[in-house]
Amino acid sequence: MKYGIVGPSEGEIAAFVAKLEDKKERRISNIKVYEGSYLGLDIAVAISGVCKVNASIAAQVLVKDERCDALVVCGVSGGIDPMLKIGDTVICSRVAYHDVVPSFLMNDPPYLGSAWFESDADLVTAAEEALGDSINGYKIYTGKAVTGEAFVADEGRQEIIDGFDPLCTDMETAAVAHVAYMNKIPFLAFRSITDTAEKSGLENFHENYLASSATAQDCLMAFLERVSE
Repeated sequence: MKYGIVGPSEGEIAAFVAKLEDKKERRISNIKVYEGSYLGLDIAVAISGVCKVNASIAAQVLVKDERCDALVVCGVSGGIDPMLKIGDTVICSRVAYHDVVPSFLMNDPPYLGSAWFESDADLVTAAEEALGDSINGYKIYTGKAVTGEAFVADEGRQEIIDGFDPLCTDMETAAVAHVAYMNKIPFLAFRSITDTAEKSGLENFHENYLASSATAQDCLMAFLERVSE
């Protein structure tokens, strides 16, 4: 199986890219792509850029041009559930768009059966087995996540809670899950927390971005070690 990894930014995936063996770099549809191996696994990494369209393009590049058999997102996220602390990581079990009317997805082409995109159960199990309850002193949770075009600080937070009750929110995951669904391949995502309701806003995001990105990549590498066995 070849794993396609989507990193929204360089900082969210650069440490992992540095560990790839026989690494090659190219650009496809203006997306930077690294191809190589890790622990004997075939890997392609796409640096998507933020937001849903960029993430979708990167994911489709990995599927069609790099012929990846599964898609995995590695990056950071804003915590919605109050139990999450900065540095904790969410293994996303299912994801949805919090800024798209669900009926538009289900009642219009391509007639999705649900507003939620399910992560692959076997990949979720492998991630849970690899990570256990914590990594680097931070807790691991499995649960719902949502995606939208805007950074969520305080405004809109309660609406997201009322509509979806997710653990966290970001700007790319559901788009990658959507591409995986349309191409009938497995999907998984790791999202480490940079900001919370208690410590919200871009200032906290920037302060914690690199440390949380490092944790997300450690989660990714532990997962890949597990599936390489």
